[in-house]
Amino acid sequence: MSWSRRSFLRAALVGSPALLAAQGVGRVLAAMSSGPRERAMGYGPLRPDPDGLLDLPEGFRYRLLSTGVIDAERNTDARFASLLSDGSPTPGLHDGMACFPGPEGLTILVRNHELNPGDGPMVDARRERPYDPMTGGGTTTLWLDPERRLVACFASLSGTLRNCAGGRTPWGSWLSAEEITLVPGAHDAVNGDRTPDVSRRHGYIFEVDSRSAGLVEPLPLKGMGRFRHEAAAVDPETGFAYLTEDTEDGLLYRFRPEVVLRGKDPSDLRVGDYAHGGVLEALRVKDRPQLITRNLNLRRAISLGESLPVDWVRIDEPDPDMDLARRLGEPILMHAAPTSTRAQGFARGCAQFARSEGIVYANGSVYICCTLGGPKTLGQVFRIDLREQRLSLLVESDDESLLDGPDNICASPYGDLVVCEDNLSLGKRENYIVGVTPQGRCYRIARNAHPRKREFAGACFSPDGRTMFVNVQNPGLTFAIWGPWSARRV
Repeated sequence: MSWSRRSFLRAALVGSPALLAAQGVGRVLAAMSSGPRERAMGYGPLRPDPDGLLDLPEGFRYRLLSTGVIDAERNTDARFASLLSDGSPTPGLHDGMACFPGPEGLTILVRNHELNPGDGPMVDARRERPYDPMTGGGTTTLWLDPERRLVACFASLSGTLRNCAGGRTPWGSWLSAEEITLVPGAHDAVNGDRTPDVSRRHGYIFEVDSRSAGLVEPLPLKGMGRFRHEAAAVDPETGFAYLTEDTEDGLLYRFRPEVVLRGKDPSDLRVGDYAHGGVLEALRVKDRPQLITRNLNLRRAISLGESLPVDWVRIDEPDPDMDLARRLGEPILMHAAPTSTRAQGFARGCAQFARSEGIVYANGSVYICCTLGGPKTLGQVFRIDLREQRLSLLVESDDESLLDGPDNICASPYGDLVVCEDNLSLGKRENYIVGVTPQGRCYRIARNAHPRKREFAGACFSPDGRTMFVNVQNPGLTFAIWGPWSARRV
């Protein structure tokens, strides 16, 4: 199955919910600038799901599209044992995801699998085209018909590791990001990345063409850095990519592709252009070197609504040999190696962020969720105005019942933000999909009712705006959710 690049890009741009809602994102977060303090009615109370999977408001329905498990031998629920189109078991640990328009009314989902060494089933169980034959992470692609029925599901990126989130590009691809920096070798007393469990270096971004009907060439985009990648957002006006790093001392990065620096029009970018390399930079706050933005101490480093001028510092070695170093005498505890990209940037004055995770582009800005930011570690949301080159702290939650651990983020086609909570690292047992209105009021769209209660991830909307797709990471569930989206009440 194939279709022209021109028709695909036209459909992708017209059908992007993020673009449809671009004007609303800034209003939503600006309204939350004093912290989310009010609850909206939203779509009403969540109704218990008799199947114990997903609690939704009255009038909403879901379909379980695809299921996976980490270890088929430990799977005790017959509902979670689906197969890919080639008959191999569906891998689990579903994470970041993006939605694309396809030919003949098809909807395409490209989905990450956050598999670690030893996890199974592997993506591409037959090992047909792996980047690293020893590792089983990657992506699968789902084709859905206009009635939200699964037509096909197949491996599309193979042999990577811990594919966490990533980002959708304007030219119809998915940037799948590895959130681990392992390198091959015997365990080392200093280099915390070395392990015999891998045969190639990890910690890269890989590009997956959503139009591919099979496995893509697993080509690491080394110019975009080797670190604990989380998510990515592409500015369509410049072609630059903005990257988050999921560590408590992480930086915010900008990648300027070589083809654009040499004069290629950003609107002409296509799959493979990022592989030609480019310049990796990290954000620095002017006149505030080494700003630690999490505000954990009594003295605030950055105030709500404060707008600070920024510039960007070049990372001299984007592909370092060592990202994590072991602490002397402590084989388990590790810290950023002096050679790591974040240590390079911080030494030159770049700002640190507390687990920057989800990122979304809208209307000339990017918005970034920091899961552990704020004095109560309930989360922060920052904005970078890309035209004015200014950083602002827009949200700092102080009420866990309203917003707790913001992670993946997307813009709905109805003017709201949709945030996937990830608060289980803090020992809490409830996870919700939270909507935020332009008035800054929060409401709950869904609750994970499964007993394992792992995080929501990968929320995205169909090109026509009628369906929201979302994953539950474990046991590995992908849902289509539809209902009266336009009937949300304040």
